[in-house]
Amino acid sequence: MTERRPPGLPPHIVVMLSASTAGYAILLAGVAGLQSADEAALAAGRAPLASAVDQLAGEHDQLSSVLDRSRASYDSLSATYAAIAGRLGSLEATLSGFAGTVAEIDGQSRSLPTSFKVPALKTVSRVAVPTTQGTSGASGG
Repeated sequence: MTERRPPGLPPHIVVMLSASTAGYAILLAGVAGLQSADEAALAAGRAPLASAVDQLAGEHDQLSSVLDRSRASYDSLSATYAAIAGRLGSLEATLSGFAGTVAEIDGQSRSLPTSFKVPALKTVSRVAVPTTQGTSGASGG
């Protein structure tokens, strides 16, 4: 009995296709390995940069926090200054009133005589208090 072969490609073509497919697969595996090694080396080379970027991000957050606290402090001081500045007007008006009063007192004090005679004082001599003896009987005695 003779074997019947299905119609199709001749065996040497099938072997050639299989060999070229296997060669292509081996080539792709080699390229994937090279890319993997290169990517690992690239990642290792970028690790210090990534660390520096992370550190920079942390310092940025700290600086942002300092700026937020500074902004809050500035706003608080600004509000305090505005309140003080508002009170300065009334303080100036009060001081102007005091200045007028002081000027008036100064003017009146200048109209007073510069000296005057003080009346003489009488001297009082010491008087002895008489001693008394007696009991009140209040303490039972």
